Amino acid sequence: MTAGIKSYNNAINVDPTGAPVMTIAHQAQLDGYSVGVVTSVPITHATPAAAYAHNVSRNDYQDLARDLVGQTSISHPEESLPGLDVVLGGGHGTKEKASGGKSHGKNFVPGWKYISEETIKKADVKNGGKYTVALRTDGVDGKAGLQKATQAAIKNKTRLLGVYGVGAHAAHLPFQTADGDYQPAPGKTSAEKYSVADIKENPTLADMTESALDVLSQNKKGFWLMVEAGDVDWANHDNNLDNSIGAVKSGEAAFKVITDWVEKNSNWKDTVVILTADHGHYLHIDQPEALIPPSAKKQK
Repeated sequence: MTAGIKSYNNAINVDPTGAPVMTIAHQAQLDGYSVGVVTSVPITHATPAAAYAHNVSRNDYQDLARDLVGQTSISHPEESLPGLDVVLGGGHGTKEKASGGKSHGKNFVPGWKYISEETIKKADVKNGGKYTVALRTDGVDGKAGLQKATQAAIKNKTRLLGVYGVGAHAAHLPFQTADGDYQPAPGKTSAEKYSVADIKENPTLADMTESALDVLSQNKKGFWLMVEAGDVDWANHDNNLDNSIGAVKSGEAAFKVITDWVEKNSNWKDTVVILTADHGHYLHIDQPEALIPPSAKKQK
């Protein structure tokens, strides 16, 4: 999708022989643009990873993270990629003790599954890295915490890395659901349950999109940004209509942030916005009678 080549299933920006290829983000970066990714699912899942990283397997999450933030990896052991200017999404807290066979590469570090805590620490400007880091933090409002880090990144002219999510549920952001109450109905699997803290301590996809635009737009040359409402994919795989509708709404809110930014700060002659899907598939309504309103049932 970002490299314009035909490869094999589970490949991340490599050709059929496993050789790395250039993506549109790499080319934009070479041309002097700032580049970033935002997602509601872990930052190293297929779509955000495929914006920039290189790997023969989409499941080598920790090495994909190293590519995204410009650290040496299994694919770039000697000289790292430059790294993205903004990386915002899920990945917080989901832990894994062992590499799980083929799940990860030889660089796997026990701990956080999607991005190692070691990688985050190394990326942090406080430790000599290039990123102002924002993490989900106990008792801290997610939106406010991210905005604080965003302003610090702008003031200090650093990059921005934000890692959020619900560790108990594959480290994605909470599903908004169709009515916006964050109380998902069950799909093929049991319904996810969120605590008050899960909702409060995580920003929304729209919040992250706003922060990304604020940081990337500091580059007067311009920028390239990929925003993914990835939870619609996860909801569809779960055959979960409630979560799918909520995901579309959260994606629409993020899209509106983008179009509002263009109207306020740019114009439609100098800006290209592309809305697409990485893939799509059907939902199966297992109980169509459940969609009939109670009032209509009484009339029958």
